[in-house]
Amino acid sequence: MGAPKTHHLVPRYWLNAFAEDGHVVGRWRDGVEHRTRLRGAAAARHFNTDPLAEGERRTVLETYLGDRVDGPAARVSRAIRQGHWPLDEPSQQTLIEALAWQVVRTRAFRAWDEQVGEHLFPPLWATEAVDWVEEHYGRPLTPEQRLQVFNAALRQSPSSSVITDRRMALRSAIRGFERVRSFLSTEERHWVLLQSDRPLLVIGDSGVVLRRRDGTYGTTPPLLSAGSQLLVPLSPQHLLISTTRSHYQPEAALTATLAAKANTGAAHWCQEAVYRLPSMPWPARLRIPGAAPHIQAPVVHARTDDGAHPGTELRHPDVHDPELRSILQQFTGTATEAATGNSERGGPVEP
Repeated sequence: MGAPKTHHLVPRYWLNAFAEDGHVVGRWRDGVEHRTRLRGAAAARHFNTDPLAEGERRTVLETYLGDRVDGPAARVSRAIRQGHWPLDEPSQQTLIEALAWQVVRTRAFRAWDEQVGEHLFPPLWATEAVDWVEEHYGRPLTPEQRLQVFNAALRQSPSSSVITDRRMALRSAIRGFERVRSFLSTEERHWVLLQSDRPLLVIGDSGVVLRRRDGTYGTTPPLLSAGSQLLVPLSPQHLLISTTRSHYQPEAALTATLAAKANTGAAHWCQEAVYRLPSMPWPARLRIPGAAPHIQAPVVHARTDDGAHPGTELRHPDVHDPELRSILQQFTGTATEAATGNSERGGPVEP
């Protein structure tokens, strides 16, 4: 049997909780609904395929997700829906890893990563231009000259598309996973499970939702702000929340108001569609925005360096799993990791 060509952005075991007779109902941005088989819901062809490898190595990340992430997480998710809560420590770690992957294995994260790269590429390009000019003339520029070269290069910067690295998105997902796992594992965060006696929740093609402290669902960097909540619709009747707040009561019920917040987030975070249980009506007043999440271009202000503000050293997080390190090494290959500004370069994804 050949390697899978269709990769689920939301694992199939998870979507199955929103299905009846192997189908979900998807609603797209234009308001049109389609009854969809699970195998085609929240999926994309070759999403995790290594474009530069052959044979089984082409789908090494998709195989890892299926065997090492989705299999164990399916058992934990089923146990939660069956009433096993709170979880023991090993099960909670399995859940955290699965949810950290869910943040980064979607079109939403890939689009975010690409937009960050597009916005940060010009100033990084301009910084490289200053270094090139100094090297070319064999002498350091004055602070005023450095600023002049930087601003000129910034105005003339090409698109980030000049950097061709077809594996960058795959590396970004792995490094993003490590950051999100650390974010979800901090001592300040705790988990709350809310349940309803009737279906109330939908699920977007991103699976999870990040809700900021001010109640918005935007993706502007930093993606993981310290007070953000992670909303996880495990089924139409189960909402899991990772939060730093203490106002949720243990064993609290999932109310229509709380479900509406999660559903609004699912609509904001989706890239293409939101899915519901076929026998459940579409939630009243829930609208899918006309466009996917978009990051506004930043305004760049440059000034001469007076030495009072030391620069920040950007470094990748450590990858702890040896198998995942091996996969990352495959995706690194011989491509030059130029300064494109994507989240794999450092800070934007950090809390």
